[in-house]
Amino acid sequence: MNQIQRKSPFWSLAGPLLAYLAIQWVVQTAAALLISLPYMIEAYAAMIQIGEEGAVNIQELMDAGIKAMSPAFELLLKYQLEILGASAAGTLILTVILFVKDRKLEKACGITAAAKKTASAYVLIVFLGAAGSVAVSCLTAMVQLAFYDSQYQQTSQVLYGAGLPVQLAVLGILIPVSEEMMYRGLLFKRFREKQGFWYSAVCSAVFFMFMHTNTTQMVYAFLLGLMLAYLYEKIGSLKAPVLLHILMNSGAVIFTETGVFRWLGADPVRMPGAVIGGAFVCSAVFVGIQRIVGADEAKPPTDRPDSLNMF
Repeated sequence: MNQIQRKSPFWSLAGPLLAYLAIQWVVQTAAALLISLPYMIEAYAAMIQIGEEGAVNIQELMDAGIKAMSPAFELLLKYQLEILGASAAGTLILTVILFVKDRKLEKACGITAAAKKTASAYVLIVFLGAAGSVAVSCLTAMVQLAFYDSQYQQTSQVLYGAGLPVQLAVLGILIPVSEEMMYRGLLFKRFREKQGFWYSAVCSAVFFMFMHTNTTQMVYAFLLGLMLAYLYEKIGSLKAPVLLHILMNSGAVIFTETGVFRWLGADPVRMPGAVIGGAFVCSAVFVGIQRIVGADEAKPPTDRPDSLNMF
């Protein structure tokens, strides 16, 4: 616990979260209006023209409006991932400003930053991200969570419908960075000012979970949120959870687009083997990270880095 005194502990948590959601809503709504406006004008003109031709019922007017708006609906679906990327980029303006202010506040309160961990910890995180991406995706398919969750199917079609560069830029980088800045960089750290690790990790993971729209993603987000909070706590740098989140998302995109998951699913032995192998690698890597963190914590304190360094 950092023991930072804030005027309103509730709004120190609720304020950034509400502003984060508001930015997402504003950007997504503005993008939808920008795409739809020409077709809305066309739909209005079509409905006026039908009305001038003679008496019609409401259903005919609605059908004409929907027909004119159909191209707009298709465009919104086609560019949904790009819109999500724009909203994620918009939130970074807020979260980076608040993150830097929090680090300044810690420095003013005399709270020292965590000592930098060795590069070997980040190398292990790379292996953790790659193995975890395969294991989680295969396990989800094995228990058929994804197949029974219609919302997950619809979400997957939208997210994986764009080209690979867009998927990597948005799903692999923009969204993970924006989410980590919000849910670990702000929420988790602010919970830790007054609460213990597990309370802070669970609360931030619950908020992270409810930002997802289907059962499959919610379960995955909650468990991932706990792991990301643990890494942030132990490594002491936001770049640790950011790196793992990027690797998990990018791995899922790359393995999906290159057909790795299709290849694994083609044989009933491959997929369970991938889950077991991935789980083994993740366990071994986790033990390695524990040892590195334990060894660093056992060292006598040396010069601390500047607490304003977010990485």
